[in-house]
Order: sequence, then structure tokens, then C-alpha cells
Amino acid sequence: MNKKRKSRRLNLREWRPWLIAALTALSVNFAAEAIMATIDVWLAGDAWITGEWGRFSPLRFGYVLFFTIMVYLLIRNRREFFPPRTRRLKQATDKRKHLVLFLSNLPPDLGKTGGVPEWITLSEDIHQDIQQIESLKRKDAKNFWWQWEMPLRAIAHHLEKDHSKEDTLKTVTIICSKKSISQINHFSTICTQYRQLQGKNFYLLAKKSEHTSRLIPLSPATDITHFQGYNFEDFDEIVSAMDRLLQESARKGFSERDIMVDITGGQKPTSIVGAAMTFNLKIKAQYVQTNDPWKVISYDVVLSSSDTKGLGI
Repeated sequence: MNKKRKSRRLNLREWRPWLIAALTALSVNFAAEAIMATIDVWLAGDAWITGEWGRFSPLRFGYVLFFTIMVYLLIRNRREFFPPRTRRLKQATDKRKHLVLFLSNLPPDLGKTGGVPEWITLSEDIHQDIQQIESLKRKDAKNFWWQWEMPLRAIAHHLEKDHSKEDTLKTVTIICSKKSISQINHFSTICTQYRQLQGKNFYLLAKKSEHTSRLIPLSPATDITHFQGYNFEDFDEIVSAMDRLLQESARKGFSERDIMVDITGGQKPTSIVGAAMTFNLKIKAQYVQTNDPWKVISYDVVLSSSDTKGLGI
């Protein structure tokens, strides 16, 4: 019942500015007729003789006042015409060919074990390993926490569990922080051991210099000595990186309809920029729930603006 009421309030709020606009348009005609009628009386030759010049018409004044109020309300509510919203919010995210994800860094002690916690032995099946992690976390979530679980879940979602079906996923592009880039070879090694990821193309988006980013093929043997990760707390730096990624994706012929950006990893600025990439584009963003039931949710964001310069009431 509460959800229905909330939905009605949201619908009413969405339609309110359009109702104001309709009433404003209606008031224009009334105000115009009132003003023209008054001017006609003033310009009449016998206005001074009949006394019409000084006669007050409450109805005509009301029309003009109503028009003035509606224009004021229209300007006040102009930003509500096109609020940011999602075209759709799906619990079951559709599968796409090209996945982009932000890789969080691991604690230093996991570097000694190749990035894999001691409490799990990975197999060649990514779906099987995820099920094993789920089983352990349901018993004691605090003691079975692994930062790279979510990136693996993000990738696995776009793979078919049925071996007879062809996978949708073709490429995975990874964006690292300044810390996690030193661990990228460990992550690459983990991914290459899964049979479902054999033949998939992995890329690393990294900084070649302070102002230059490169999209390079990724493998466990990739030399990252001359590359740097990004500052995940620097909003402008992440924006620049994602802009470069869009350029490289277009150059490779990747369609926007085939790109999914995972905003689970990284930090808040990376999530904001990742979600912003979907604004008015065919690119979508996905988020993996970090707790049971670990669903993958997708966002398709539309952003329009009726804001104009000036009249900033």
C-alpha cells in the first residue's frame, strides 16, 4: 500500500510542471484579451467623455494577475520538467559484449598468494567458484570477504552457464587505481585459468604519462612498468579516463548498445562517473549487490535539462 502511495506521489510530482505549463498556456489567451480590450477602450475617441479611461475591471485584472502568477510558477518549476531518471531498473541485467570495470586493490598480504585468499581454492569454473564463495559467506560473511569477488561476479553474469550456448561477453576492460595496477597481473592470471574466459579479450586502460591514457591488451605477462593507475578519488581524472575509453571503444567499432560499465568496484567518484557515462547514451551501468542475494542490477539513465541561463529565480 505504501509503495502504491509513493508511486502516486512520484507520478503527481512528475506531472505537476506539465500541468503548470498547460495552465500558463491557457492564461496567455485570457491575459491577451484582457490587455487588448483595455487598450481598445483607452484608445477609443470617447474614452475621456464616457469615463471608461478610469474604470477598473476586476475580471480583466484577474486574468492578467493569473497569467503573471502562472509564468512565475513555470519559471520556478522549470528544472522539474526533465529530472534524471532511469529508463528501466532491472534486477536481471541483460548480457552485453563489452564489460568495463574498476578494480579495487587487495590487502598487501594477498599479494603473496597471487591475490587469492587462503580460504578458497579456485577451480577452472568461475560459476562453481562463485557458488563456493556464496556457501562460505552464508555461514560467516565477515571471515570470507574478498575484494575481487565482485569483479568476478560482474564478469560471470555475462557468461552463459549452459555450455551449449555461446557467451555474449567478448571483451573486458579493466581500470585500475594507483595501488591496484600493481596487482593487475594477479587478477589477469585468475581470469585466464577459467575455461569460460578462454578466448575473451582483456584490456587495461592505464596512464602512459600524466596526460596520456592507453588501452593495451592484457595478459598475465603484460609489462606494466611504464604505466600508472588512476586516482580513484580524482573526479576529473576519472572523467578523462572514461572519455578516452569511449574514444577507443568507438575506434574499435564497439557499439554503445554492447557496452556495460560495472560501478561496484573502485570508490564513489568512479561510481558517479561510471553511471554518468550512461546519460542519454545506449551504454548501461550495472551494480552487483555486495550481500545476499548478490543480484546484478542495471541502470539506464536519461538526463534532460530545461534549465536556461538567466531568470535564475
